[in-house]
Amino acid sequence: MKHFKSILKYSITLIIAFGILWFVFRDIDLVVLFENLKSANFTYVYISIGFSLLSHLLRGYRWTLLLSPIGYKVNPFRAFIAVMVGYFANLLLPRMGEVTRCAILKKTDKVAIPASLGTVISERILDLIILLILIFVTIIIEFKVLKDFLYESFSAAFNNINFSNTLIYLGIILFIILAIIVLLIWKREFLKSLHLYQKIRPFIIDLINGLMSIRKVEKKFAFLISTLLIWVLYYLMSYIIIFSFETTSNLDFFAGLSILMAGGLGMAAPVQGGIGTYHAFVSGILLLYGINKADGVLFATLLHTSQFISVTVFGGISFIISIFLNKNPNGNKG
Repeated sequence: MKHFKSILKYSITLIIAFGILWFVFRDIDLVVLFENLKSANFTYVYISIGFSLLSHLLRGYRWTLLLSPIGYKVNPFRAFIAVMVGYFANLLLPRMGEVTRCAILKKTDKVAIPASLGTVISERILDLIILLILIFVTIIIEFKVLKDFLYESFSAAFNNINFSNTLIYLGIILFIILAIIVLLIWKREFLKSLHLYQKIRPFIIDLINGLMSIRKVEKKFAFLISTLLIWVLYYLMSYIIIFSFETTSNLDFFAGLSILMAGGLGMAAPVQGGIGTYHAFVSGILLLYGINKADGVLFATLLHTSQFISVTVFGGISFIISIFLNKNPNGNKG
């Protein structure tokens, strides 16, 4: 039954992904698209892949900074291998990568999965905050370009919302959450005496320690710089691709911010590897900059496919390396 649910979940997200992909490509002449892809300047594609690999290396390094305060000294290369295997797993099933990279680090460095999972969650929260800031800044800078798109999107959304029903549902949800919190506090002594609580308590403690690790980072400056560089590299790997095509080569620095924002939203969608959603968001944004749909889809396809192949190749290699890596004998907690 468990395997059936996993297969069903995988199938549904894959169907959604390819449904969106079909919607994006439905009016595109694929023969012309592939011919235009052949004419792209792939030098910029290789540079883009290089930027992305550097960002993954920095992500691995930053992860070691989060693991250190909770007692785990991990080599940045091993963390990078785990990160790449995680990205590889995300191509198979959305959000599977977070658990997979923790499992790899458990195998290679004896890092408790709840602890590493807590650090990954805190890392994702940080990235979400940065993405939201990026969206806010991009909207302010590029408001003249984005205003019509935003007005149409939000006015349509608000017109379809029944605010009275929404407030009622939110009130019910809030009441249920508060009731659960009160019940947990009221019955905490009883809950502590349960065998189940005793079994999951170490897991919860490790998870909380991992979540709180961001507050205890020792090398705060290194953590800040690595975080900023990760997002700068994300920008560069997206923006550099515009020079692969004559039709997009005149886009400026600020258009690159919009591409990064759209791409971030597309990759955040719960589908395998951002398939479909990435193409839809990026090509949609490019329409606002005067790039026709066919050229926008061409750009999005080259950017997404190059990163998809990069993760497949380097993620697959990292998985093979992880199999042969010896367990780290550095005294990590078991």
